[in-house]
This record gives sequence, C-alpha cells and structure tokens, in this order.
Amino acid sequence: MKLLCAVIFFSSVSLPALAQSSVEATPTPVEVVVTDTMPPIQAQKVRPRVAPTPTPIIVGGSEKMSGPSAVTNPQPIAPVTTSASSSAHTLSFGQMKSKIAEAKRYMQARPLATASTEGTVPTDFVRVAFQDWKNNRVDYFVLNKDAFLSIESEKLVSSEMGRNLRVRTIRGNGVNTPIVIVDDSGETHLPLMVQYPVVRDGRFMETAYYMSTHPGLGTPEVINAGRYYVRNVIELARERLKEKGIIIQPKIADIAERLATVEHVDHTRFRTEIPQAIFNDIFTLYALNEGQTYRYSVSSAGAGGMVQMIPSTYRMVRSWHPNVPLIPDFVEGMRNHVNATEAMLLYMQRTWTDLVASPTVADAFSSGVASQDQLMAAGYNSNPAKIAGYINRGGDSWTSLIPRETKIYLQIYDALEKNVPMTPRNR
Repeated sequence: MKLLCAVIFFSSVSLPALAQSSVEATPTPVEVVVTDTMPPIQAQKVRPRVAPTPTPIIVGGSEKMSGPSAVTNPQPIAPVTTSASSSAHTLSFGQMKSKIAEAKRYMQARPLATASTEGTVPTDFVRVAFQDWKNNRVDYFVLNKDAFLSIESEKLVSSEMGRNLRVRTIRGNGVNTPIVIVDDSGETHLPLMVQYPVVRDGRFMETAYYMSTHPGLGTPEVINAGRYYVRNVIELARERLKEKGIIIQPKIADIAERLATVEHVDHTRFRTEIPQAIFNDIFTLYALNEGQTYRYSVSSAGAGGMVQMIPSTYRMVRSWHPNVPLIPDFVEGMRNHVNATEAMLLYMQRTWTDLVASPTVADAFSSGVASQDQLMAAGYNSNPAKIAGYINRGGDSWTSLIPRETKIYLQIYDALEKNVPMTPRNR
C-alpha cells in the first residue's frame, strides 16, 4: 500500500479561531466508551444482514492508554451502509471479535508447523485462520510467504482439519494482504487472522497478528465500528490536550478525522476502483485491528502509523509543547494511536494558525478561493509554507500549482466527504 507522509514546518503566529463550515449528517447521538482492554465477547447468533444501529466501540489492544477512561456524549457520525457481502454466510461484529481472539490465542499457544524442507525457516511462512462454514469452526493453514503475497496464481493448501483449499491473493501487501479461500466443493470460507513474520533488512522483527480486508469482513456494522474507532481516538486525544490547557478547534478535529482515512488510500487503487469500497476497507481495518491498525505501515519517507507523520515533524511538535508528555520514541509514539493523534492535532492547529497569519491565505479563505479543508489537507500532505505562494501565482486556480501527489490527495479528500457524511463537531 502506498502511504503518504505529512511534511512540515514554519513559524507560529497566534490568530483567533475562524468560522467553520457546515457538513451534512443527522444521526442519533451515542455514548462512546474508551477502555484499556477489550472485555470478553460472548458468541452471538448469526443475524440477518441489515444495516445495524451504530454501537459503542472499545479502544483497546496494546495502546496502553492513560488519561480519561471515557469520552461521553461525543458528536455522532452518520452510519455507513453498504451492499451485503457476496458470501452466503456472515458474522456479526461481536462474533468476528470473538473468532479473532480465539484464533490469536491458538496461534500464540502453538508453534508454527512447517514442512521439513532444507533451507526453510519459520520466517518463510505465514499461518492463516479462517472460519470453516461447513463445520462452523475456526481452521488454519500454513503457506509460504512468497506464495501468500503473490497474485500470479491460486495456491493449493490443506488445512489443519484436513480440508483441501484453493487460495487466491487479491493484493500482496505484507501483513495487510487480502485473500479468498475456496474449498474443493466450490464454497468460499471467511479468512480471519494472519500470523505473519515481519522481517526487515533480513532480520526478524516480530510476529504480526493482523486482520486484512478479506471479502466478507466489511459488513455495514464493521465499517461503522471503524468510523467510531477513529472518531473516538481523536476525541480522547483532544481531551488529553485540553487537560494541558490546549484547545483544538472543532473544525481542526473534523479535518483530522478525514485525514486519518485519506492518508491510507492507495493512489493507484483510487484511480481504478470505486472510492467507497476503498474507504470501507480502511474502516474495516480500524474496526478489526483497533490499536494495531497500520502498526506496520511505513512510507519511503519514514512516515508511520495511523497519522503518517515523519520523524522530524514529530520531534518539532514535541519541542513546541514540552508540557505535553508525548512518547519520546518516534516508532512507539506513532504506534500508539492516541499519542500519535495528539501530535497530529498539535501540528494541525499550529499549521492553521500560521496559514491564516498570511494575508494572502486569509484573503483566499474569507473570499472562498480556498476552503479550510483544502488548505489543511494540502498543507498536511505537502509543505504548508508554500501555499501562500501557490495562491499568489494561481489565484482561483491555485490547486493547479500544487504537487501532483497533493492534487490526488485533495481529490481523495473530496471523494471521502461526498461518500462518507460526517456530523461536524460543535465543541
């Protein structure tokens, strides 16, 4: 997956907050609960596939969160509905979480069994957990990593329970590789968790347990859960900063919520696929991986994690706010979603203050030549210090002068706004 990075910096000038634009959506408010751990999930009966009522989302995993234990009465988001899965079977979100937990416990407790082939090592193999619909149980198979990542042909494997399977890879993308599993009778089974050895520069780093966007997982309930997860993390980050006396404007938080999705849209996929399907994939990842989502995503510029910030920007943000206890280590700071979002919000709030300190940018904003969303998204993806120059030279057509990658970035942002309504924050 091609990932983008946020770049970077210029001086700060304080200005009053400006008026915010409105966005369509009218869902029912809910209470969003944030805790340190996922509670045990009871198995549920399979329900008909209908667009569900949004439910509170637990923020857990290895985030090691501190601070407020709950954010109550958040601004709601509009539920997303999508077409039903092509599979004849489905699981509720609660059932998926239960199956994921079961699969992870099993794989952590049992060493990876590989063929006794000369020259092979455990890091050459991945193990996949899947829901066997015929026997209503979780089953497993092992596959060579290179074969797992290859989209060239179907792979023939046998499961631990003796089922013969054909495996097709949709996109080879490391831990986030979606696949299709079909048995010898033609029935499609549901891929669940992948146990994937992460190797960098020839060195084994860690074993990843990850949920990709396998067909059948992206149900309306799961997609809505992913959206709540992102909004929840941003609200918790805002609450932490508020405790330190730092107020993040509601509109800045709204834009940050958009960017947490835009940053992870592959540009090639965006040119060739339906945008809604790509956004649904991203929300599915957030829902099913929670605090581990994008843990292993690092761009060529070194940008990492949920907010795709580069090391120099993170160091700069920490230097601006020594009173904010951001995690010193960059890698760990980006892997912790709330910590990374605090850094993102601090950077964005400072960026907006600096942008509107420029008479050129302020005039373009007040006259409608440039919206706050455009300015902030372009500034996050490229160099915000150059935006005034683009406006001076281009006027109403200033976006024609920005880098090509940033033009696509703005197109993705616009597509997200059109396809995924969001209720604007009012506080």
